[in-house]
Amino acid sequence: MSSSDIQDRTDRWRRFLSDTRVGSEPRTAPREERAVDPQSDERTDYNRDYDRIVFSSEFRCLHDKTQVFPLSTSDYTRTRLTHSIEASCVGRSLGHQAGLKLRAQGVDLVPSDLGTIVAAACLAHDIGNPPFGHSGEDAIQHWVEQRLSPPGEGKKSPFATEAEWKDLRDFEGNAQGFRILNRLQSRERRGGLRYTAATLGAMSKYPRPSVLPGSRPKVKGRVSEKKFGYFQDDVDLALEAYRATGLQERETGVFSRHPLAFLVEAADDICYAVIDLEDSAKLGLVPMLRACELLEAVLPEPGRRKPPRHLETRMAQARAVAIGKLIPQCVGAFMDQVHALEEGTGETSLTSLRPDVESALDAITDFTSEFGYRSERVLQIESAGFKTLGGLLDMFATAVVTDAPNREEKKLRQLMPMECFQRPEFAAVDEEKPPKRDEAILRLTPYQRLLCVTDYISGLSDSRAVELFQRLSGIKLPT
Repeated sequence: MSSSDIQDRTDRWRRFLSDTRVGSEPRTAPREERAVDPQSDERTDYNRDYDRIVFSSEFRCLHDKTQVFPLSTSDYTRTRLTHSIEASCVGRSLGHQAGLKLRAQGVDLVPSDLGTIVAAACLAHDIGNPPFGHSGEDAIQHWVEQRLSPPGEGKKSPFATEAEWKDLRDFEGNAQGFRILNRLQSRERRGGLRYTAATLGAMSKYPRPSVLPGSRPKVKGRVSEKKFGYFQDDVDLALEAYRATGLQERETGVFSRHPLAFLVEAADDICYAVIDLEDSAKLGLVPMLRACELLEAVLPEPGRRKPPRHLETRMAQARAVAIGKLIPQCVGAFMDQVHALEEGTGETSLTSLRPDVESALDAITDFTSEFGYRSERVLQIESAGFKTLGGLLDMFATAVVTDAPNREEKKLRQLMPMECFQRPEFAAVDEEKPPKRDEAILRLTPYQRLLCVTDYISGLSDSRAVELFQRLSGIKLPT
């Protein structure tokens, strides 16, 4: 590879690793020319992103959000919080190893920066999930489909465009996660906590809106179009983040994936398969011995020493060994297609590029799905979650969307924190003269009001959502 080619790749990676803080004023000097305060800490901008996520209330809330087993009474079972932390550890290894290999090819970058960016993105990858995980997403989608009409069908609709309707009809935790980081934290200013474009790009597996240009269908096999990654209300911040990192904009608002997003996805895939199987075994939903055998079948080594007799010890070792083997395999797959990823033409998940890895992980997830995800207790609680979220949406959406709330609806409005209706474009006016709640609601469009409701409800923990629904339904009164 010529020196000019290497320099082109270095320049491209500098854009991928953009430390531009989305929502803030552009920096006037390049990173290497900025004055450094010798008394300040030595954290990079990416370290600051990581820390901001860790200290956020939305991240803490993940401790009581479903990973696989809702409202588990077991001290062992993982939640979205522990899953995100574990995925972050795997992601840091993936990013750092990929950085080392890129630097060995002549790309001028700091490998640990890649590790930190991927780790931060992994921490945030599930931060937008509503209560009860993917079942909660289904519940919101179902409620919108049943209760609200799309625009242009002759019925009164709260939506001005098809994209607004699809934002909620196809409610997506990935888009809600982008919204949390960029709008719902530090709501009084544009960009929220203002994360770097690199971190936002790496966490965005689906950098496109809910409606593709011309309402065209998704391109089959294009993994970046499988779902959507931002709401219409956040389009300006999404465009700013993705353009700052130099992602290929195939059509207006539709981008190729950030190369590091493939590593974030791989970390999630590894943890999702390996860790959920371990949880299922610990809860007695699948035989411990069979779970150990499935993990040991991940890239088996000939002549491996005899496994421990104690099954829990064997499980822990098998899990550690499986993850240890999968990380270099995914890094290898990343490097095999890194040029396509840099050009924005790569569209295959890393685990799918290794047939032996894909088959082993598929065997694990199929087994866990049959005996763990579909266990009677899980299905019962997920069904109850449907009624819980649907019931809360019935109450709060009606109360907030109407311009003339009745007595009950006024009380429901009072239950939602005032910050739910706070927006940066009104910050200066609000600071001078804080609005009353009804005034703050009236200045929002019906679509924006509905987003306030989904912001509030999706931000609840599993237990809090159940308790709130029971209290507002009169099933359980406050003590």
